[in-house]
This record gives sequence, structure tokens and C-alpha cells, in this order.
Amino acid sequence: MVRVTAYVHHPVYNYSHKYRNLDMMMKDVKNFLQDYDQIILHKDPYRGVFHSYLREIRTKTKQLLLKFDAKPYDDGSAKPEKELFCCGLAFHDAAELRRHYKAVHNEPFVRHANAIELKSAFAKLAHMRHRLNEYINFGEEYSLGLIINLKRMQKKISNSLKF
Repeated sequence: MVRVTAYVHHPVYNYSHKYRNLDMMMKDVKNFLQDYDQIILHKDPYRGVFHSYLREIRTKTKQLLLKFDAKPYDDGSAKPEKELFCCGLAFHDAAELRRHYKAVHNEPFVRHANAIELKSAFAKLAHMRHRLNEYINFGEEYSLGLIINLKRMQKKISNSLKF
């Protein structure tokens, strides 16, 4: 007989102590914010997959903030046109500014795709997506720290998706 270890998912949400769940969620969000820069290092080569994960996480944070009657971060889509300036030059749209930034300011930084870092980034994105989904369905408690960190996470993701 051959033994095979199978992965069985156990829900992270624990019904025994409601404030322990809030503490775990706050720690997960804080860790995600700390690791965010490392997570999106491979965003450009794997643009489609990362964007779908990030969009889903952004919508889930918006749902969670609305559940707790907190106003979600406005990503600027409803605001009127902004004036875009860089190096004393005015730009008409974000695409022109992006081209200027890549041509002038963006130093060539060759990032070789490391499979371990890439898998780790995908795992962190999937974990955060799963935790947000669990907390939307079962979480009832919230604190000001959680709401602030969720808004901070939504702002970072929105800025990453813009550029």
C-alpha cells in the first residue's frame, strides 16, 4: 500500500473566539501590506494573471469595507481629469506620462523570474483572496486598524493597477 498525503483545506475562521478572528485578519492584512512590494515584483512579465488576482482582491476589500459601513477608497475613476506634470512638462493622459517615466526615470532593472518568488507571490495573493472571502462571509467584528489597513491595501492595489 502506498501512502499519499492529500491537502485538506481547513477553514482558517474559528468560531470559538470572535476577537481572535479579528486579530488573525488584522495580522494577515498587515503582513500582506508589508510584503506587497515583493509580491508585485513580477507584475510586468505576468501582467494578466497578476491583474486578475489584484482586481479580485480590490473588489473583495471594497465589499468588506461596505459591509462594515466604511467608505471605500476612491480610486479616482469618478474624479475629473487631473493635471499630469513631470520635469516641468504637462501631459494630456496617463499613457504619455507612463512613456515619459519609462524613458527618462525608469532605470533598467532586469528582474529574472525566480520560480520560488513567483510561486510565493501567487500563494500570498491566493491566501489573501481566500481570507477576504472568508471574512466577508463570516466575519462580523472590525476595528479602526483593520479598516485603515484595508483602505491602505485598496489604495496600493489601485495604484498598481493604474500603472
